[in-house]
Amino acid sequence: MNYWVLALHFEWATAEMVKQAIAYQDCSIEDLAEGVNKKLITPDQYKGITGKAM
Repeated sequence: MNYWVLALHFEWATAEMVKQAIAYQDCSIEDLAEGVNKKLITPDQYKGITGKAM
């Protein structure tokens, strides 16, 4: 599991921080999708970060 997905889940990171991580290629859209599938982040969080519905 990607660090940024876990950080978002445990509220160690904000959505804006995760967006920056995606820009730096430290996290991917696929990592976020896996987090939604494992119920670590919500579909709303996914949409807020990616701009796309899950």
